[in-house]
Amino acid sequence: MEHGAKLKPWGNLSTSLVVSGQEVNSDSLLAELQLADSEEFSSSEGVGVYSGPGWATLTVDERHSKSPDEQATELIGFLSSRKPVLDALKEAGNSVKVDLAGIAESSGLGLYLSPDVLAGLAELGVPVTFTTVRESGEDEEDPLAWLD
Repeated sequence: MEHGAKLKPWGNLSTSLVVSGQEVNSDSLLAELQLADSEEFSSSEGVGVYSGPGWATLTVDERHSKSPDEQATELIGFLSSRKPVLDALKEAGNSVKVDLAGIAESSGLGLYLSPDVLAGLAELGVPVTFTTVRESGEDEEDPLAWLD
Protein backbone atom coordinates (compact mmCIF):
# COMPACT_ATOMS: atom_id res chain seq x y z
CA MET A 1 0.00 0.00 0.00
CA GLU A 2 1.23 3.44 -0.89
CA HIS A 3 2.27 5.55 2.11
CA GLY A 4 0.01 8.51 1.31
CA ALA A 5 -3.11 6.41 0.71
CA LYS A 6 -4.10 6.12 4.37
CA LEU A 7 -2.98 9.58 5.46
CA LYS A 8 -5.72 11.04 7.62
CA PRO A 9 -5.40 14.80 7.29
CA TRP A 10 -8.32 15.82 9.52
CA GLY A 11 -9.34 14.66 12.96
CA ASN A 12 -12.65 15.31 14.69
CA LEU A 13 -14.09 16.66 11.45
CA SER A 14 -17.62 18.00 11.73
CA THR A 15 -19.92 20.07 9.57
CA SER A 16 -22.44 22.24 11.38
CA LEU A 17 -25.17 24.76 10.92
CA VAL A 18 -24.27 27.30 13.61
CA VAL A 19 -26.96 29.70 14.82
CA SER A 20 -26.13 32.27 17.46
CA GLY A 21 -28.36 34.85 19.06
CA GLN A 22 -29.90 35.75 22.39
CA GLU A 23 -32.85 33.37 22.30
CA VAL A 24 -31.07 30.46 20.62
CA ASN A 25 -30.81 27.03 22.24
CA SER A 26 -31.08 23.41 21.11
CA ASP A 27 -34.85 23.24 21.75
CA SER A 28 -35.53 26.39 19.76
CA LEU A 29 -33.35 25.19 16.89
CA LEU A 30 -35.06 21.78 16.79
CA ALA A 31 -38.43 23.53 16.82
CA GLU A 32 -37.50 26.10 14.15
CA LEU A 33 -36.11 23.43 11.83
CA GLN A 34 -39.00 21.08 12.67
CA LEU A 35 -36.57 18.27 13.42
CA ALA A 36 -37.94 17.21 16.81
CA ASP A 37 -40.39 14.76 15.23
CA SER A 38 -38.38 14.07 12.10
CA GLU A 39 -37.82 10.36 11.52
CA GLU A 40 -34.93 11.19 9.19
CA PHE A 41 -33.24 13.23 11.93
CA SER A 42 -33.78 10.81 14.82
CA SER A 43 -32.51 7.83 12.82
CA SER A 44 -29.35 9.53 11.51
CA GLU A 45 -26.16 8.29 13.14
CA GLY A 46 -23.68 11.06 13.88
CA VAL A 47 -26.19 13.90 13.51
CA GLY A 48 -27.11 15.94 16.57
CA VAL A 49 -28.11 19.29 17.96
CA TYR A 50 -25.83 20.91 20.52
CA SER A 51 -26.05 24.23 22.31
CA GLY A 52 -24.55 26.59 24.82
CA PRO A 53 -25.39 30.10 26.02
CA GLY A 54 -26.69 31.98 22.97
CA TRP A 55 -25.82 29.37 20.32
CA ALA A 56 -26.96 26.06 18.88
CA THR A 57 -25.67 23.79 16.14
CA LEU A 58 -27.05 21.09 13.92
CA THR A 59 -23.92 19.00 13.51
CA VAL A 60 -22.91 16.08 11.30
CA ASP A 61 -19.80 14.46 12.76
CA GLU A 62 -17.35 11.63 12.09
CA ARG A 63 -19.78 8.99 13.33
CA HIS A 64 -21.80 9.74 10.19
CA SER A 65 -18.81 10.00 7.85
CA LYS A 66 -15.17 11.07 7.95
CA SER A 67 -15.62 12.64 4.51
CA PRO A 68 -16.26 16.40 4.45
CA ASP A 69 -18.30 15.95 1.26
CA GLU A 70 -20.58 13.34 2.85
CA GLN A 71 -21.00 15.40 6.03
CA ALA A 72 -21.88 18.53 4.07
CA THR A 73 -24.23 16.56 1.79
CA GLU A 74 -26.09 15.21 4.83
CA LEU A 75 -26.39 18.71 6.32
CA ILE A 76 -27.55 20.16 2.98
CA GLY A 77 -30.15 17.38 2.86
CA PHE A 78 -31.63 18.54 6.16
CA LEU A 79 -31.43 22.24 5.35
CA SER A 80 -32.26 22.65 1.65
CA SER A 81 -36.00 22.14 2.24
CA ARG A 82 -35.79 24.47 5.26
CA LYS A 83 -34.21 27.48 3.56
CA PRO A 84 -37.16 29.76 4.55
CA VAL A 85 -36.38 28.88 8.20
CA LEU A 86 -32.73 29.86 7.69
CA ASP A 87 -33.88 33.15 6.16
CA ALA A 88 -36.26 33.74 9.09
CA LEU A 89 -33.49 33.02 11.60
CA LYS A 90 -31.29 35.60 9.86
CA GLU A 91 -34.11 38.15 9.66
CA ALA A 92 -34.66 37.73 13.42
CA GLY A 93 -31.12 39.04 13.94
CA ASN A 94 -29.34 35.74 14.50
CA SER A 95 -25.97 34.85 13.07
CA VAL A 96 -26.42 31.84 10.78
CA LYS A 97 -23.54 30.00 9.07
CA VAL A 98 -22.25 26.60 8.09
CA ASP A 99 -18.93 25.75 9.69
CA LEU A 100 -16.55 22.91 8.82
CA ALA A 101 -14.30 22.25 11.77
CA GLY A 102 -11.49 19.83 12.38
CA ILE A 103 -8.04 19.23 13.76
CA ALA A 104 -5.28 19.49 11.16
CA GLU A 105 -3.24 16.34 11.73
CA SER A 106 -0.90 16.86 8.79
CA SER A 107 0.42 20.18 7.61
CA GLY A 108 0.02 21.31 4.04
CA LEU A 109 -3.11 19.29 3.27
CA GLY A 110 -6.23 21.08 2.14
CA LEU A 111 -9.86 20.30 2.88
CA TYR A 112 -11.48 19.37 -0.41
CA LEU A 113 -15.16 19.86 -1.15
CA SER A 114 -16.57 18.82 -4.51
CA PRO A 115 -18.13 21.46 -6.78
CA ASP A 116 -21.60 19.90 -6.26
CA VAL A 117 -21.29 20.22 -2.48
CA LEU A 118 -20.01 23.79 -2.74
CA ALA A 119 -22.98 24.62 -5.00
CA GLY A 120 -25.36 23.03 -2.47
CA LEU A 121 -23.84 25.07 0.35
CA ALA A 122 -24.10 28.25 -1.75
CA GLU A 123 -27.80 27.58 -2.37
CA LEU A 124 -28.46 27.65 1.39
CA GLY A 125 -27.61 31.36 1.28
CA VAL A 126 -25.54 31.40 4.46
CA PRO A 127 -21.80 32.00 4.88
CA VAL A 128 -19.50 28.98 5.05
CA THR A 129 -16.61 29.15 7.50
CA PHE A 130 -13.74 26.82 8.29
CA THR A 131 -12.40 26.34 11.80
CA THR A 132 -9.06 24.58 11.88
CA VAL A 133 -7.47 23.56 15.13
CA ARG A 134 -3.85 22.51 15.14
CA GLU A 135 -3.21 19.45 17.24
CA SER A 136 -1.29 20.48 20.34
CA GLY A 137 1.04 18.54 22.56
CA GLU A 138 2.96 17.07 19.66
CA ASP A 139 5.84 19.22 18.55
CA GLU A 140 6.70 18.53 14.95
CA GLU A 141 10.32 19.03 15.85
CA ASP A 142 12.05 18.74 19.20
CA PRO A 143 13.37 22.25 19.95
CA LEU A 144 16.22 20.76 22.01
CA ALA A 145 17.33 18.24 19.40
CA TRP A 146 20.39 20.32 18.56
CA LEU A 147 21.82 19.59 22.06
CA ASP A 148 22.63 15.97 21.17
